[in-house]
Amino acid sequence: MWILAIFLFQSILNVFSEDLHASLYFVNASLQEVVFASTTGTLVPCPAAGIPPVTLRWYLATGEEIYDVPGIRHVHPNGTLQIFPFPPSSFNNLIHDNTYYCTAENPSGKIRSQDVHIKA
Repeated sequence: MWILAIFLFQSILNVFSEDLHASLYFVNASLQEVVFASTTGTLVPCPAAGIPPVTLRWYLATGEEIYDVPGIRHVHPNGTLQIFPFPPSSFNNLIHDNTYYCTAENPSGKIRSQDVHIKA
C-alpha cells in the first residue's frame, strides 16, 4: 500500500513539474504596422516564445499559411518574416501590402499574435 501511495505522489509531482516548465508567451505584442521602403525590404520578428521551444508560423489574415517565395519572401527558422527589397515594378499586393499574423505552438498549446499590417 505504501508503494502505491509513493507512486501516486511521485506521479502527481511529475505532472505539476511539467506544468511549471511549459509555457507560451508574447515577448512584444505591440507591433501592429510595418511600413518599409521597397529598396530596403524588412524583417518582422514573430513576437512569441515559450518553453519548451516553440514552432513559429506566419499566416495571411485570411488564415492561409504563407510560404517562401525565393528572393521575395522568406520565413527564417527563428520565425522572422523577411520581405526582400524589390523594384517598384514588382510590387504585389498579396505580399507587399497585406495583413499577417504569426502563431507559436508547443506541447502546452498554441497562441496567435495580433494582426500586423505590412506595407511597402
